[in-house]
Amino acid sequence: MPGPRQPGQTTAAPPYTAPAAGQPQSAPPAYEPPPLERPLLEKRPEILIGLAAAGGFVAAQIVGRMRGR
Repeated sequence: MPGPRQPGQTTAAPPYTAPAAGQPQSAPPAYEPPPLERPLLEKRPEILIGLAAAGGFVAAQIVGRMRGR
C-alpha cells in the first residue's frame, strides 16, 4: 500500500495510445437491443378491419333512419 503523497507528486498513469488506422473506435454492443414495441393495430390488423366493418354498419343504420326505413 503506498504511503501519503508529497505535494506536487502525481500518480503514474499509462500513456494514451491512439487506435491504429482502420480499427473501430469502440467494440460492438454485447447484445442486441430489444425491438421497438409495435402499436396494437400493427400487430393485429384484423382489429382494424373489424372496426371498419362496424363503422360501416353504424353508418348504414344512420342513413337508413334518415331516409325513413
